[in-house]
Amino acid sequence: MNETIEQQEKRGVQRFDLKLHTVLTELEHRADQLELYTRDISSDGAFLCMENPLPLDTPVELTFFLPVRRRIRSKIQTNGRIVRSEGQGVAVRFESNYQIVSV
Repeated sequence: MNETIEQQEKRGVQRFDLKLHTVLTELEHRADQLELYTRDISSDGAFLCMENPLPLDTPVELTFFLPVRRRIRSKIQTNGRIVRSEGQGVAVRFESNYQIVSV
């Protein structure tokens, strides 16, 4: 990811290049679940790679699967909103509530 120092400073939180398996559910159409991967993630949002980006302000539920050990995985569940949409995917801003659980 090539960013200028100015772009990094505007964010205020550190972003990590991390590819995580993610399940996205549109909250307005609960039947629509997409399996995606993150391009990067921070404490307040993530960029999700997808071919057909969702519209701005779409509310979503996200489940990120974290590899912890060989056979045990954990997941983080949170809600968010699409805040940026571009050809490679969407940026999601997380809401403040989240849950970490073992799978």
